[in-house]
Amino acid sequence: MELLKRKIDSFLERWKADANHKPLIVRGARQIGKTESIRHFAHTHYVNVIEINFVFQKQYKQIFSDGYEVDKIIKNISLIDPSLTFPVGTLFFFDELQDCPDCATAPKSFRIDGRYDVICSGSLMGLYYRQIESNSVGYKQDYEMHSMDFEEFLWAKGYDETSTI
Repeated sequence: MELLKRKIDSFLERWKADANHKPLIVRGARQIGKTESIRHFAHTHYVNVIEINFVFQKQYKQIFSDGYEVDKIIKNISLIDPSLTFPVGTLFFFDELQDCPDCATAPKSFRIDGRYDVICSGSLMGLYYRQIESNSVGYKQDYEMHSMDFEEFLWAKGYDETSTI
């Protein structure tokens, strides 16, 4: 299956290229391609990716039970899956953030620590929207992803800047 070109792709490239980038929160409606776009980017730009989906891997919701220090989070992840490794430069991809509001505080700790990159994603719909929005202010960057627009549709059909319609 070929991945569709999306506007978030170039945004993620610029985000990673910025030497001073902050943890990223990608939000948007459900089922618009957030996870696939981020996963593709992660596996093409990072040697090591820790992907946690709080809907499908509910046991990971407890990784913040000892606080938000990065070493404590890593310890708790390791207790759940001892096979994971965490070399400097690892990307943590926390997906379905709306199902684990405690995760919204973690970007601040990761930013201060500086060893790892973080991308969080979720629909951010529902009860915890305000709680999630107010956490880690100044220590994260937000990106609003939308459903496919007309330009992205044209890209999927093979048109580009040199094509005429």
